[in-house]
Amino acid sequence: MQTISTLHLVLTALLGTTVNACLPSVQARHATDATSTETQLKLLEARSRNTLSTIPHRKTILTNVRIFDGWRIGEPTNIAIDGDSITFDLRNARNTIDGQGGVLLPGLIDSHIHLSQMASLETLISYGVTTAMNMGCDNYTLCAAFREQPGLTSVFNAGQAAVKSNSTHATVFGAHGYVTSPSQASGFVAEVFGNGSDYMKLISESNGFGQDIHDALVNATHAQGRVSMTHAQDHASYVVAVASRTDGLQHVPYDIPLTQEMAHRIRRQGQFVTPTLNIARITVSNLTVEAIISPDANLTYEAGVTSLSRLLYAGVPILAGTDANDLAGSFLHGDTVGNTLHTELQLLTSAGMSEVDVLRAATVVPSYWHNLTRRGSIEEGYR
Repeated sequence: MQTISTLHLVLTALLGTTVNACLPSVQARHATDATSTETQLKLLEARSRNTLSTIPHRKTILTNVRIFDGWRIGEPTNIAIDGDSITFDLRNARNTIDGQGGVLLPGLIDSHIHLSQMASLETLISYGVTTAMNMGCDNYTLCAAFREQPGLTSVFNAGQAAVKSNSTHATVFGAHGYVTSPSQASGFVAEVFGNGSDYMKLISESNGFGQDIHDALVNATHAQGRVSMTHAQDHASYVVAVASRTDGLQHVPYDIPLTQEMAHRIRRQGQFVTPTLNIARITVSNLTVEAIISPDANLTYEAGVTSLSRLLYAGVPILAGTDANDLAGSFLHGDTVGNTLHTELQLLTSAGMSEVDVLRAATVVPSYWHNLTRRGSIEEGYR
């Protein structure tokens, strides 16, 4: 116990603070550094100003492509891109590209990521990730600037995550959206959405707040007609999150697998799950990280895969998300943005999802459950 306690203190000092990330980073202190934030804001503003006038708006035809519309792959056909929209009207095109019978996918959606740098948007778009659900935001001005950069990945943001003071996410990861009683829930939620957030983020963990505060935060979110996402990676925390009727469960239990009964309850309550298998695989292979994020439980990748299998059997909607953190650096090898989503899709397939369901988990399914418009499928007028 003394060894883990000492390790906890040393790494807390080393890691500093981060943008409500689910795992630590040796560079995380930059996330709240005023100079770094100001630099990112200037880069984003300059790019937005300079790019609007240079993006071409000519129509381009893609011939001989097999469209994956979010549900099935069709026979070879032709389609056009007109400005930023999809169209099947092929008239007046100025350019033609032969798709050579390849499959045309909708832009991919990463349903759980942590972003703090403009360069990450450039990396994401290079891997075909056109939409990212940013699962934490301490600087609302910076998050707003990420939202719609012309020609880059669209970013939707959670606000400041609700967390208990002195919990792991507070002491190790620097989260400071403290809620100390159910009576504070409405005010906290109102502030999050008043600052332009797209959804609510809660942290459920072994040393986090109790069921009453979870319920109050979710109820306050639903009272505003909005959706909530809850971090939970151990069985006990998952029970609390499920009981709160939060909309999106982030991660799966990696200590004790979900029972089939719990999986069916999640389905009955209309909740969805973003398993984040890749970050779990990284975590359980790093005893230092595991000791910090889960000092009271032994995490295994196999428990997470079993949990996913039971969710699939129960018919729970599964969304592809990475928990990639652009401040992870070398401390969490393999947690980089962009390519990690492709790794996640491979892991979901290995865990038992069909290939077509895996593609849906990164396109049409998150588009539906995150209430996104004009994305996730290839249809007339879509982005």
